Amino acid sequence: MKAFKYLLIVVFLYQFGNVYAQDTLRIKVMTYNIRFGELASLEELASHIKSFNLDFVALQEIDCKTDRGERAPHQIGRDYISELAYFTKMFGVYGKTIDYKGGYYGIGILSRYPYIDTKKTFLPWPNKAHERRALLEGLFEIGEDTICFASTHLDYQLPKTREAQTAFITEYFNDYRYPVVLGGDFNTAPSSKEIKYNMLENWFLATDYDFTVPAWNPKRKIDYIFARPKQGWKIVRTQTVQSVLSDHLPIVTELEYVKY
Repeated sequence: MKAFKYLLIVVFLYQFGNVYAQDTLRIKVMTYNIRFGELASLEELASHIKSFNLDFVALQEIDCKTDRGERAPHQIGRDYISELAYFTKMFGVYGKTIDYKGGYYGIGILSRYPYIDTKKTFLPWPNKAHERRALLEGLFEIGEDTICFASTHLDYQLPKTREAQTAFITEYFNDYRYPVVLGGDFNTAPSSKEIKYNMLENWFLATDYDFTVPAWNPKRKIDYIFARPKQGWKIVRTQTVQSVLSDHLPIVTELEYVKY
């Protein structure tokens, strides 16, 4: 009888553990503005990224076949996202935002997991005088789970434009079917209206408030990782990484999501 009770307890714990495992998603992500590779080679950037053993990376300032001349002579003609994917052994997704210097300039995603679908959506652009911005998203398979991971890079000059862009992104992911993680260079401080109201009131903040720019003497935080739905996420650990391969510091966060 005692042996039977013991067996029941073991079976219960095993099943409970399986349910917990199935209902809990754990991922390690990074957001990184690489400053179009001006300060480091793609091989150096890839080695740095790979060292963190990441599931997803949101990248900003990604060139493709450009010629910036003396600013980045070692990068002329290179396809950044394809090469970074190759050197990190991850899948790469690219989103062009503008034509630039004989090639393209935009944002990207690296993923350990294969994608189901990808999409680029242009963000509001009320003042056409400045650079066009976009949201790049991918739907990815993680075993039996599906997750949306996205990258963005917001306007750097006008708060009103960033307010429109953050409002659009938040509305875009309202009632989204799958959990969403978004990394990006938002070009504004946590105290700004666009972060304080459009993002923090609607998204789970998946970073701390450590400064991210400039890398050699950080004085401002403009890089973030957010997640939705707002409930169910937990930061296991987060780190703003000290590095001078770009003018931005990369952020690495390990997240856990418990599905309700």
